[in-house]
Amino acid sequence: MAILGLDTTLKKGIFFLYMALWSGMRLVTYGSKREGSGAPAYNETSLLVFVSFTKLFIATGMFVQSDGTLGEMVQQFQANLPLFYRYFLPAMSYVVYDNLTFINLSFTDPVTYVVLMQMRIAVTGIVWSIFFGKPLNKNQWIAIGLLTLACLTQKGVDIAAANVDFVSILLICFQIGCGVFSSVFNELLLKEKGSVGVNLQNVFMYTHSIMCNIFWLWLCPSKTWCKSDLATAMDPAKLAELLHPWVLPIGVILSCIGIITSLFIKHLDSVRKTIASAMEIFVDAILAFALFGIPLTANTLVACGLAAGGVVLFSKKPEETKPDLPK
Repeated sequence: MAILGLDTTLKKGIFFLYMALWSGMRLVTYGSKREGSGAPAYNETSLLVFVSFTKLFIATGMFVQSDGTLGEMVQQFQANLPLFYRYFLPAMSYVVYDNLTFINLSFTDPVTYVVLMQMRIAVTGIVWSIFFGKPLNKNQWIAIGLLTLACLTQKGVDIAAANVDFVSILLICFQIGCGVFSSVFNELLLKEKGSVGVNLQNVFMYTHSIMCNIFWLWLCPSKTWCKSDLATAMDPAKLAELLHPWVLPIGVILSCIGIITSLFIKHLDSVRKTIASAMEIFVDAILAFALFGIPLTANTLVACGLAAGGVVLFSKKPEETKPDLPK
């Protein structure tokens, strides 16, 4: 039985690299905020703009390396304009998702946010089943439930302490919907029969992402809804802060995550991407203990057991019922 269907070296490499990049990004971020690191209080919107352009640069470089010249890329771009236009939807959804993270944490207490965001695991399973017409089996749904419980347990969330109001629920549900839709729809485009290569599709995605981010920062309705405006994000002094040895790796890792995500949903699927994201929590805890001496709690150990059970159950093939033979 191949765990999570990782039956080839390529799939295993993509799965574990995806987890490693996210865990590495969070550890570098934590290290940069520790006392004595010397890292500047960089502008996060400037970092977002930097990451968007870097991802487009990497995707273009990968196309030139593997698929053809820049001239051929332009020709293929023009020949596939209908597909380019379709990428507006997932790109816009990603941008909305990123900005809603800031907005929701401004209006919602952290406990409520953590509790409700765990719904994304189950929502991903539902939406993916609808888009691809492949319902998950009973084992996989139980596994998704165990992984959701593991995430809540590891974070030590007291569900009774969550301060839930109707507006918070709507905003967080909308954020989950945007994130799940963008991931599943992007997977659908990448796996579409007769579709163009992954590198060109990444160029489509990141071109739209840059345009959507710039448009949002330009027309942002209030400071409550945006961390900064377009002029502040593009300030040369703010951009120069991103070159600090603690900050630059964060931007580079986030850019690489964007590329590896497209490969993940191309060769695997959005459901297993969500499972990988859930498992990252435990990798973070172990690495934080090894690198920074942050102790492992009982919650983490219990959650690791729940997550391991969920992964094994998700990987298990359902038992086939044998038809009754005529007597």
